[in-house]
This record gives sequence, C-alpha cells and structure tokens, in this order.
Amino acid sequence: MTLYRQLLATMLLLFGALFAVTYWVQFNSTRTYLAQQQETTVINTATALGLALTPYLENGDKVSAESVIKAVFDGGYYRLVRLDLLASHDVIEQENTNHVAGVPAWFMGLDLFPEISNESILTSGWLQLGKLKVVGHSGQAYYELWQGMTNLASWFVVGFLITTLLLMRALSYLLKPLDQIREQALEIEQHHFGHEIPEPRTVELKQVVQAINTLSGKLAAQFKEQAQEAENLRERVYLDAVSGLGNRAYFVGQVNAWIAEAGQGGVMLVAVDMLDDIYRDEGFAARDNMVKSIAQSLNDELSGWDGAAIARISATEYALLCPTNDLDTLQELAERINNRIADLVVNPMGEADALSVIGIAGRDSQDDLSSLLTKADNALGRARNERRGAVVMEGGHSQGMMGRLAWRDLVEDAIARQLWRFKAQPACRFDNGLRLHAELFAAIHRDGNDYFAGQFLPAIEQFKLGSEFDQAILTATVPLLQQDAELVLAVNITSGAICSEEFLLWLGDFLGRNLELKDRLLFEIPEGAILKHQAQVEALVAVLREHAYQWGVDHYGRHFQSLGYLEQMAPSYVKVDHGYTSQVMEPGADTSFLAAVCRAAHNAGVLTIATRVENEQQVELLSGLHIDGYQGFVHPAFLI
Repeated sequence: MTLYRQLLATMLLLFGALFAVTYWVQFNSTRTYLAQQQETTVINTATALGLALTPYLENGDKVSAESVIKAVFDGGYYRLVRLDLLASHDVIEQENTNHVAGVPAWFMGLDLFPEISNESILTSGWLQLGKLKVVGHSGQAYYELWQGMTNLASWFVVGFLITTLLLMRALSYLLKPLDQIREQALEIEQHHFGHEIPEPRTVELKQVVQAINTLSGKLAAQFKEQAQEAENLRERVYLDAVSGLGNRAYFVGQVNAWIAEAGQGGVMLVAVDMLDDIYRDEGFAARDNMVKSIAQSLNDELSGWDGAAIARISATEYALLCPTNDLDTLQELAERINNRIADLVVNPMGEADALSVIGIAGRDSQDDLSSLLTKADNALGRARNERRGAVVMEGGHSQGMMGRLAWRDLVEDAIARQLWRFKAQPACRFDNGLRLHAELFAAIHRDGNDYFAGQFLPAIEQFKLGSEFDQAILTATVPLLQQDAELVLAVNITSGAICSEEFLLWLGDFLGRNLELKDRLLFEIPEGAILKHQAQVEALVAVLREHAYQWGVDHYGRHFQSLGYLEQMAPSYVKVDHGYTSQVMEPGADTSFLAAVCRAAHNAGVLTIATRVENEQQVELLSGLHIDGYQGFVHPAFLI
C-alpha cells in the first residue's frame, strides 16, 4: 500500500472513530433526556388526573369521571390509563395499542426505553375512593430518538465525505514532492537522467529533492562522458582523422557483415592519384581540404543507399560498399562520382578533366572478403592503365540473372501470395543461457528456389515496398506465435515502413488487435534509420509504447554519430553490429571500442546482444565485454 493510501486510511479511521464516539455520546444523551421527560410527564399527568377525579368519585359520578379520563387520555400520549373504583368494584380503562408510524420495528425492538408507570390511591379524608394507574407510551420517545439520530447520522456522513475529499486533495498536494522523488528514482533505476524535480517548501523534502537532483545530474554527466569515451575510441580505432570517413579496419568489418548477411551488390575502389600532386604543389593543407571535399561528395552520392559504407583506405584511395541487386547502378554511380570529383578542381579554362579512376568488384555467390577485395584491386589497376575517369568492373556474373524489375515483381508476388519461408535464430543470455527471444528471418520461396532477405531487400527499399512488406510479415507472425505459446519473436522493420504514415496507422490498429502478443513480439529498428529519420522513429516508438510493445536497435554502433539516442529513446535492447564482433577473433584485435559502446548501452539500462557469434570461443571472449547476450550460428536457426 502506498504512503498516500496509508495516511489517508489512518486519518479517515481517526475521523471515523471521532464521529462514532460523538454519535454514541449524543445518542445516549438524547435517550436519557427523552426517558426523563416521559417519566416527568407520567407523574404530572397522574397527579393532575387524581385531583380532577376526586370530586366526581366523592359524588359517585362515574360518567363524569370517565369523561375526564377520556379527555386526559386523548390529550396526551399514554399506553394505559386505568381507574379502579373501590366502592363499586368497577373499572374505567383507556388503552393505546397502536404502533408509531415512521419508526422501524427493529428499532422499537431494541428496548431502549423502560416502561414508565405511576399508581396512586384516590382518597377523601380517610375513605379510599379508587386506584389510578397511568402508563406512558414509549412510541413518541422512539420517534423523537429515531428522527434526531437519523438526521445527525446524515450530517455526519456528509461531513465525513467532505472531510475525505479535503484530505485527499491536501495529501495529494503535500505528498506531490515525494511522488516526484519516487518517479525520479524509477527514472534513475532505468538509467534516465537529467530531469530536475522542483524544490518543495517542506524543509525535509527539499533537502531530499536537492540530493536527488544532484545525483541525477552527476549520473547524466557520467553517462555522457562514457558515450563520449566510446566515440573517442571509435574515432581512434575506426575513423580516418582527415576525411571523417571510416578507415580500412571499419570497412573490412562492414564488408564481412554484409557478406555474412548474403548481401548483393559490390565493392568500389576510388583512386584519386592527383592528391599527391596537390600535396607536392600546394602543401598538406590544400590536400586535406580536397580529401574532405571528396569525402563529402561520396557521402552525398551514397546518402540514399541503405546499408552502404564509405572508407578512406590509403592516402589516395577510397572504398565504398554498395548493396544493390542491379550492378548497372554501380556503373552509373561510378560515373557520377568521377564527375563530382572532377568538379572539385577549379579550371580557369572551363575544361573539365577527370581526376579519378574507379574499380568495381561485383559480388559472386562464393566470394569472401579476400577474393572480393582482390577483384576490386585488379579492376582498379586496369582502370589506372586505361585513362583518368575510367571505370572497370569485374565479377558479379552470378547476379546478372535478375534485373531490378524482376526483383520487384518477386517481392510483390510474395506479398500477394504469401510465399514466405521463416527461420528464427535464438538470442541467449551469457550468464545463464536462457533464451531472450528469436530473431525472425524471412525468405521468399517460389518455383522451388529460396531468395534470402539480403538479395531482395535492396529492391524493397528502391521501389518503396517496405510498408507492404512489413505488413505482410507482421500479419504472418500472428499464427506462428499462436501455434507456439513459448515463442518470442523479434521482427526487423524496414526504413521504408518507418517513413510511411500509412504503415504507422496500420501498425496502431494491428497492435490494438493483438494486445495478447505484447510480451512475445519485439520490433527491431536499424540504427541508420534512427539517425536519418529520428522524427519518424520517435513516432513509431510512441505507437509501440502506447500498446506496451518493446523494441530494440539493430546494427548498433555501425554509424559514426553520437550514441546519445540511447538515453533519449530508451530501447529495450541493442544488437551490436557484426562488423565489430567479427573482429574479436582476429590476432591482436583491439576490443576497447566494442567494450566502450557496450558499456555505454549497459549503463543506460539497455540490454546488449552480440550478433553472428559462430562458436563457443567467441562466446567466451565476448562475455567479458559488457555484453549481456549473444546470437548467431552457435545456436542454429530453426524453421517455424
């Protein structure tokens, strides 16, 4: 029970006891008064009646005596008036046997008033004329007591209700600072810092509030310091200081993750050898400015490519990871990049000469990192031997069987006919091995062939089919969860769906119709979408929270932006990008950055999960890096 309810109940009990004691005292006082009044009335009536009857009894006038008795009986409220005539042995009697109206029978049965009577002998000198008995009727006393006490009880009830309302308002006002302290403590427990509580007037609570605000501020500053530490480590390990792009280690990690996800597309190497000429002729400052300009141009060209990565791998070379299912777009992209780089040099004669060459390696089904980079390097060498502005492509022959429109038709057909094949890969805790959830992987099964997400997702983003695709997948998960009561699924949401208002409206209705799944259906949002479309992601998260659904971040740590969104958006968990976890097994691997970003998430109260963990040795190494769980081939995916 809350302190508010305890105080309210205690005060109401005290007021209730006070009202009850007051009522009891008033009840007894009224009853005693009415009993005494009745006794006095009976005695006075008997005395007066005796004096009035004596003359008639002396004369033997029975009729007049009876008239006097009737007049007195009718003028008062008595149960019995009886006169025994001693001389003639006659009896004159008047009796009232009626019940009092307006008084419950159970109340009359409480015997609150004893019978009050008075007997006297009427005499004339020494002669006894008769015996008079007057018995009072307690009905009037019961009526007066009932009316008075019911009215008093009504006023007490009204007063008690008014007192209750006033107490509730007073306690709410007085305990508001304490409730704010409680909410702040819960926020701190959930690693949400920075919000200050207004200081109350109560001295004791004011000191507590000041301490809580100071603690919250220190924790918020500490979290920001840890996030900044992670950023600094990432810049040291994975960032090229001049261009602001990733370095070779970053690029290798991203390509490994892309290959592991069966991604399609290619790797592009851009060589700008004229940077050496700029350095010799104009110095390092001019060269660095050109390096930054080229980096900005590359970022602009790949801004709409989901899953792309850019790095500077040497003084004059840049590497680009370009996920796509149409290699012709890589050729077009390379031509645009050459033109953008050529435009960076101001030519007084108005002539535009190419300054760069590009080699492209299209990914074939069996390519690993080494073979893919070898093909890209060979293509770049051939381009250098041709001319400036040359674009040479090698490989990618196994991808040429389907064009962009064919991939679009495949996805639309799968959505219309529900051509899905689902697998789920468990995510487990390091400490006890318990399953946290299972991530859902969708493949399209048509004409005896399976097409995996890494193959058709570029078409979904390119043709803006994310909303329809995610609606179809989420709809298909409902029967899967209903069939297995123990299954907890995590479903990835595409960037296209996140930016779709139609999907947001549909999702609100879907979640409302499936509230029983709120603890068994999780949503994963890619980190890139959070950084590029923060407003849309916040709207999506608001819908999830409205229906008490949980969500997580996929590819955590992939992008070179602040990790501050963790505190602001408060996901339930993050999945560390495979580009970092895959390097743990490499000789001399620097795990300081991985530990730092995981510690930043851990200290923000967010569960951290490593992805694509392949063996027990990786499990053992990752368990010491502030990571709570792991997911990968160490626990193979299962069909559902």
